[in-house]
Amino acid sequence: MLDRLEQEEARLRRRLLFRILRGFSFDAPRFGGETITEPIPPHLLGKDADYLRPQRGTSA
Repeated sequence: MLDRLEQEEARLRRRLLFRILRGFSFDAPRFGGETITEPIPPHLLGKDADYLRPQRGTSA
């Protein structure tokens, strides 16, 4: 019985996900909300944080 409930839950979650994503464009996304949290302030990340290093494949 628990197996059937888990399968039904998975089906419902899948249907909900497809309903949410219907009409969503991954090429030109429109965000309908705001960020959940603010970005982490640089002084909390430290001097060796990855975001300070140049990324591969980009021109500096």
